[in-house]
Amino acid sequence: MELISLTSTYPELRRSSYMKTVSIVLHVVILAAITYQIPSAIKVLPRRSARVLIPYSPGRSAAPTPPKPKIIKPKEEPKLAMKEPDPPPPSNGGDPTGEADVTLAMANFFPPPQPNLSALPHGTSGDIIVNIVIDEQGKVVDSHVDQGLGHGVDEAVLAVIQTWTFWPATKAGKPVASAQQLLFHFDRA
Repeated sequence: MELISLTSTYPELRRSSYMKTVSIVLHVVILAAITYQIPSAIKVLPRRSARVLIPYSPGRSAAPTPPKPKIIKPKEEPKLAMKEPDPPPPSNGGDPTGEADVTLAMANFFPPPQPNLSALPHGTSGDIIVNIVIDEQGKVVDSHVDQGLGHGVDEAVLAVIQTWTFWPATKAGKPVASAQQLLFHFDRA
């Protein structure tokens, strides 16, 4: 039995295998180049709810880009003119005994309490209910927590409420002391 080498007898087979190898290498190189150049070769433009692919054409831009707006910052912050709200109008109803017109105390300065909630456990959510007494001048003279969250949050809310001022409640047109209940809801994410 005699062994015959195909490569020595058929040189065109060796050449074709060489060409196949070169072809495979070139295809891999071209695919790699296209894969890594996709962001610059194709630009995706959103149009309402559909996307449109616009192929890149060398020498021309893919799509006209709108000019970016220039943001000019003001040299000083604008000052907001705040008008103090009008006092509440007198009511036409009477008190339960039917003696005279009565109006409720209305807050005219009431910054919102913003206590530090970091002491509360994550996911805590709850209400703070505060009972207050307002004197004839519209100042808070007494306050106590009816329901609270603890962890120092109740005390921070009480401290802010002490700074509030009210138009006092009236009875027959004269200021009188009154009591109210305030509710604050807080969530700790």
